Amino acid sequence: MMQFTVREKVLIGQHRLVVWVLVAVCSLLSITYSVTREVSAVKGEFANQAWQVQRAVIHRVANLETVLTALVGQHHASDMLSSAEQTLFSQELLIAYPFIHSVMHVERVATQDVAAFERRMKVEGFVGFGLKQHELSQESDGSQYLGFHLPVSFIEPMEPRTASLLGYDLANESSFTLMIEKAIRDGDTIALETLQNRYINKPLYLIMKPVYLGRYPPEAASDRWEMLSGFAVLRIDFEQFFSSLELPGKDLSLKLYRGAPDLGGSLNKLLTEFGAEDEELGLSQHLVNFTQPLEVHGLQFTLSISRIISLNAIHGSRVFIEWLITMLVLGLIIAVYRHRRYAQLQEEAVEEELAVQGARFTNVIDTAFDAVITADGTGRIVSWNQQAREVFGYDERFVIGLRLFQLILPPEAFVKIEHELKPIFENQSNLPSRLRLETVGQRKDGQEFPLELAISSSTAGNQPMLSIFARDITERKRWDEKIRYLAYCDSLTDLPNRQAFKEQVSKAINTAKRHGRIGAVLYLDLDEFKRINDTLGHDIGDMLLQNITKRLVEQVRISDTISFSHTGEFKGKKIARLGGDEFTVLLDEIEEPEDAAIVAKRVQSVIASSYNLKGHDVYVTPSIGIAIFPRDGHDVEELLKNADTAMYHAKAVGKNNFQFYTEQMNALAATRLKLEGKLRKALVSKEMELYYQPQIDMRTGQLVSAEALLRWHQPDLGMIPPDEFIPIAEETGMIIELGEWVLNEACRQNKAWQDAGHQNIRVAINLSSMQFIQRDLSHIVDNSLRSSGLEPKYLEFEITESILMRNVNETIATLNEFKMMGINISVDDFGTGYSSLSYLKRFPLNSLKIDRSFIRDIPENTDDVTITSAIIAMAHQLNLGVVAEGVESQRQLDFLHQQGCEMAQGYFFSKPLPAEEFEAMLCGNDNKVMMLQQR
Repeated sequence: MMQFTVREKVLIGQHRLVVWVLVAVCSLLSITYSVTREVSAVKGEFANQAWQVQRAVIHRVANLETVLTALVGQHHASDMLSSAEQTLFSQELLIAYPFIHSVMHVERVATQDVAAFERRMKVEGFVGFGLKQHELSQESDGSQYLGFHLPVSFIEPMEPRTASLLGYDLANESSFTLMIEKAIRDGDTIALETLQNRYINKPLYLIMKPVYLGRYPPEAASDRWEMLSGFAVLRIDFEQFFSSLELPGKDLSLKLYRGAPDLGGSLNKLLTEFGAEDEELGLSQHLVNFTQPLEVHGLQFTLSISRIISLNAIHGSRVFIEWLITMLVLGLIIAVYRHRRYAQLQEEAVEEELAVQGARFTNVIDTAFDAVITADGTGRIVSWNQQAREVFGYDERFVIGLRLFQLILPPEAFVKIEHELKPIFENQSNLPSRLRLETVGQRKDGQEFPLELAISSSTAGNQPMLSIFARDITERKRWDEKIRYLAYCDSLTDLPNRQAFKEQVSKAINTAKRHGRIGAVLYLDLDEFKRINDTLGHDIGDMLLQNITKRLVEQVRISDTISFSHTGEFKGKKIARLGGDEFTVLLDEIEEPEDAAIVAKRVQSVIASSYNLKGHDVYVTPSIGIAIFPRDGHDVEELLKNADTAMYHAKAVGKNNFQFYTEQMNALAATRLKLEGKLRKALVSKEMELYYQPQIDMRTGQLVSAEALLRWHQPDLGMIPPDEFIPIAEETGMIIELGEWVLNEACRQNKAWQDAGHQNIRVAINLSSMQFIQRDLSHIVDNSLRSSGLEPKYLEFEITESILMRNVNETIATLNEFKMMGINISVDDFGTGYSSLSYLKRFPLNSLKIDRSFIRDIPENTDDVTITSAIIAMAHQLNLGVVAEGVESQRQLDFLHQQGCEMAQGYFFSKPLPAEEFEAMLCGNDNKVMMLQQR
């Protein structure tokens, strides 16, 4: 209780009267101010309510325009709008806008069409329908001024009182004609006030918007007059219009008057009113009023909103509180003299603030995402937050005073980190000591989980304290393992990737060196894989890689394969995908190099079997390079480079085989790389040349055709055989550019021979697989023929069986394009591929070219004789010509002639010749050709 000194009591006694007077004056001023402010607040509240009502009314008026626009849009959107459609749409609008009394449509009817219009309305079910003027109207007929009638043809809802308006001719009232005419010409919305009839005992207020023929209103006023089809009309009942308003106050009264206030402020006719009922003002009441003119599309109204303010509206509690505050202020002024109480209050305030801060800190700790634990210098638990309970499962009341680390760690984990905790417990300085580590935690149920601890030691007063932040990092560890898996695994095949394989090879090399063992790396590359991607699509290519992976994993013995565990460790031996169509197999437990060859043969066999992928039979073969370690490489990079070199050598010697790495291969690889660089410049440097080998008609002995063969005269290396640079061109994609040059040059040269007067012959060109799958190949061929002027019948394409069979449907489509152009098609190296008779019949071919391998040993080799005879007979059955390639002796020529072979080509007649020497044969100067002609 507050105590005063004797001196203070005397001071209070002397000034008690002054204090009471001051209290009385301040009370009067406070009450007067509070009452005045309350009245102002009520008036302000009324002004805000009045503004809300005004805004709601204006919004509803704006909605009328929206509804009319929708009705007009419905008429513009449909050339033949039925009554059912109008009714359905109008009902939806009346539901959405309940303050609208009814929806009507006024139709423009020419005077001469009135009878037809009345008949149509009767047919639609309006028996006794007829145009009529308002029964109370005394005005003259305004339709004569407008030149047409405007009867009401539709109204919704259809009820007795509203139905009386059907046929009501708005053009009949001449007072409306000027407004209607202006609305038609301007396309604006207007409002009309009509007289009530016997069914409707109040004025009718109609809001109208013109409807024109066509999709959009005409731009010109004259066009609008001519194209008017009627009016969309809304009937407004202002009692209904305002009665559905939600007034923001129960004591508000709303009235609507017709017309604007006059100069004296008096209002015209009252249309409607609702809200609080008017009553006589008492002594304690005051009326506040808000009046606002309102225009609705040309019609003037006045909106009046009022409210009676009484003493009940003044919050006495607020007045009392403000008066009380005034008294408290006075009390505080008096309390200035009471220093001891003031000091006591200050102390209480400080204590309260400390309590709030303590509660805030406790709340922060309890809501932390980490387990926050404090312990004393011996490691015994002092505090334990809510998250610690969630992480470890122990309630706070059971753990206080227990040894922390023995509680939350399993014994083996505590032993491992005990030496790391010693500096924390032995910290003798006042400086904080910190430690962060990862270990294994243990929950109340014995479950272990990865745990991160952040420990710091400090002193509170003179007592050492430990602050421990513990976090369950199970999810983070799982993501770390997932990231490691993605970093070391190929996403398509689920095999280890290049990085993972290199790490395992490095370990295998070190192990082999340490124990004196050997191992091997098989480097696989799929032959013609790019062709499969280009022809069948990358989806098929991906499926092929996945199927090859499955076969490798199934076929290679378990000691040669790999598995990847989700703990991030690779186990066993390895198969990996380095990228694209390249795979590797690591063998680190072989006795001798021949073991690697056995695995390579097995891999080669299993991959070469056919694959059925989405209905496509796909064939692919591997080229395999083998490098033995540590003999062929003392580190990963060297070993993989040498295995890659061996693989490219396997491709160079024919593909679909395996090769062991040798020192000579590096030299060959360097030569090949050098050759590739020079090949890129060969066309620009004009080092390429076409040679021509004649094809002889064996029946007439005439030279009728020639095969164009590409030759490369390299200034530094001399003449380079095609079997050395063509594979490089195919692998690098340069075959496209070379093939186009061969086509243009062959066409140009043949046309030059024709222009020189020599006999007309065909020139045959070999198409590579990459050329054949070009999307615009026929366009390229057509451009070449056009630019050279050569007729298509003097051009022939030689295509191998393997190219024909890659995608039969696309092949047929391409060959048909060539056939329509008039180009001859021949199957090159026939008998060495996989074509079937059923497919051969579908191709638009001209001839088959028997491979030289069947011609070489006839007539001595009976097998070759049988095969050659069968090919010739089959070709004749299919109405195809036959060309024998590689004819080198008279006996071969005689046998082929006896079998009915039409054409022959080979060194017996001529080797491939440059264009100048071949031109001499065209002149008939070749002895062998002349001898054949004499036969």
